[in-house]
Amino acid sequence: MTKRTAAIRGLLTAAIVGAAALAAPAAATAAPAPAEEAGTCTVQTAQMSWGVKESFRSYISGSIANGDWTVSDDMRYETPNFIWSEAEGSFSDTLDEGRIEFTGAVHFTGHDGAMQLDIADPAIEFAGDDTAYLLLTMGATDTANAGGAATATEVRAAKIDLAGAVSAQGGDLEIVSASARLTAEGADAFNGEYGSYVSGDELDPVSLTATADCLLAESAVEAPAEPVPAETAEPQQAAEPGVPWVPIVIAGVAVLVIGVTVGMLIAGRGKKQPAAESGSDDASSPEV
Repeated sequence: MTKRTAAIRGLLTAAIVGAAALAAPAAATAAPAPAEEAGTCTVQTAQMSWGVKESFRSYISGSIANGDWTVSDDMRYETPNFIWSEAEGSFSDTLDEGRIEFTGAVHFTGHDGAMQLDIADPAIEFAGDDTAYLLLTMGATDTANAGGAATATEVRAAKIDLAGAVSAQGGDLEIVSASARLTAEGADAFNGEYGSYVSGDELDPVSLTATADCLLAESAVEAPAEPVPAETAEPQQAAEPGVPWVPIVIAGVAVLVIGVTVGMLIAGRGKKQPAAESGSDDASSPEV
């Protein structure tokens, strides 16, 4: 083996080994990381403020119903809101699921006791997509017999729009004046046999503060991303994480180096063969 052939073969071997060494870590880094499971947050403390519906309170306390309301000992009323502070529950750190439950009841009466409405033990149920639901244990009666008992049932009374109302830092969650609208089930529960509420009617806004034993995810409070303009969307396709561009480029370079090296080997052998034939002619000429 000549020195030239040995050098070319060494270059070929180095090119192959180098390309393999570079491609291996690049391929390894191209693999997507496994998705992390959503964290669960357990409620430590919480407080919910909600006025039910201002027009309803005005009706109860006005000259028509001539009524009033009372609250259980574990909650309070501070105009214009009823405030619940006995809470428990858990929810995901992205606010996609879970619920915070409160203890405490408001008892409305009017028309000399002929009308009664109980609203007790509210819960906020998170459903993702900037949406939550207000669950209430409700019972209503408008019987003519004063003191008639209201049969209580838990209903999904209202849909809460969380968009723009949520803030979070660490394990502290705050919902400020989130709009709430009656569901069909909630309207039926509020109406009893005397009301005229319908699905979609607006209730008083819901506010909440809570402390949990977790770190709330940024996605729980991030604003929706702005759409990418059409003219800039196409160039970004080359940067999709699923395409292993680095190993493809390295492999191409390796193939090019191997091709050049093989070409040099073939060229070297082509030059060596004519030289041998020329020497054979010179050796036979003295015999002529």
